[in-house]
Order: sequence, then C-alpha cells, then structure tokens
Amino acid sequence: MEIVLCAAGAALVGGLGPRVIARLPEPEDADPHKPAYADLARPRWLAPVLALMAALCAGVVAWTTDLPGLLPAWVLVSGVGAWLSYIDIRTRLLPYAIVAPLYAATWALVGLAAWIERDPAILLAALIANVVVYAAFRLLHEIGQFFGGALGYGDVRLAAVLSLVLGPLGAYATLIGLYAGFVIGALCGIVLSLLRLADRRRLAFGQYLVLGAVVGAAWASRMYGG
Repeated sequence: MEIVLCAAGAALVGGLGPRVIARLPEPEDADPHKPAYADLARPRWLAPVLALMAALCAGVVAWTTDLPGLLPAWVLVSGVGAWLSYIDIRTRLLPYAIVAPLYAATWALVGLAAWIERDPAILLAALIANVVVYAAFRLLHEIGQFFGGALGYGDVRLAAVLSLVLGPLGAYATLIGLYAGFVIGALCGIVLSLLRLADRRRLAFGQYLVLGAVVGAAWASRMYGG
C-alpha cells in the first residue's frame, strides 16, 4: 500500500510540473537561444511523462526503504526532481525559484520523518550529509571553473537537496547515490557524444543526480539495510 500511495503522490506532484514551469520568471542573463519556460510547458505529453517519471522514482524508494517516515520527503523530491530534470535537459538550468523552496520543504519533511519515527538522529544524519555533500560539490564546482567542467552551481544546490533524503538512509546510500549520478552521467555523456547528439562538456547533469539518488537509496537499502 505504501508503494502505491507514494507512487500516486509523486505522480500528482510531477503532473503539476507544466503549470509551475509556465510561471517561472525568465533569467536575466540566460542564453539567447534558451527556450522560454512558457514554451517548455506547452507539450501535451509533458504532464503524464513527468508524472510517470516521478511515480517510478518514488515507487522504487518506497519498495526498498526501511524508513517509511521519510517517504513523504521522497515523494516531494521525486515529483519536483522530475520537473528539474526536464528543465535542465532543455535549458541546462536548475531554477533557484524551484530549488530553494524544495530545499526548505524537504527539510520540513525530514523533520516530520524524525517525529514520525521518533528518532532525532534522522535530523542529525540529514544535517551531516548536507554539510559534507554541499562542501564536496562546491569544491568540485570551483575546481571545474578552471577546467571548463560541466558541474554548475545549480547542480551543487540540487545535490544539497538530495543529501537530505539520502543522509537518513545511511552513509552508504549517500555515497552510492551521489557517485551513481556521476557514473550514469559519464556513461550517458560518452554515448551521446559518440552519437554526436551532445557535447560532454555541456551536458545537463540534474537528471543524473536525481536518478543516482534513487539508485543509491534502493541499492543501499537492499545491500546494507539502510
């Protein structure tokens, strides 16, 4: 029942994506070739695709996790993560107007998880993961500026959000989840480059971070029991 409820909840959030995307303010310093957010939100297929993506992510986590109190946070992250993945693929941007509220709301739901599970260690684990992951990704971002790296600051912010739902699942989940994002991104980048469909140095990375987080949560829960 938890799997069905989580998948349905995430699908509902994901399906609201076009409405939110259409109302995003346009960045002042955006690439002139960037499609307008209103145009990105127009395809009729978008809402069901985002809903399906979100449902699959939340359903996998619900199926594997042994920390049910954290599932509301994963429902939100899966749903909004689907929006951000789509936006990043089309624009190579992860809008602060979405990521910042997502970060605050995820913290609130992690706090709810600690209350449901009656375990304040959940909050501590989220905090430690958040600090470590943000510092690591910020360092990678700064180093990448000297070498033309593809890791943008939006990716740093998104990684910080994902650390909040991975941290309470354990160090293995956090490490595997974030490392999996890099591995999946690298493999897809190589394939797309070989097919001349994309430049590896200009690949969107947000969708790989979200997918990697789901892999980490599922794999760590199965292999190490959280």
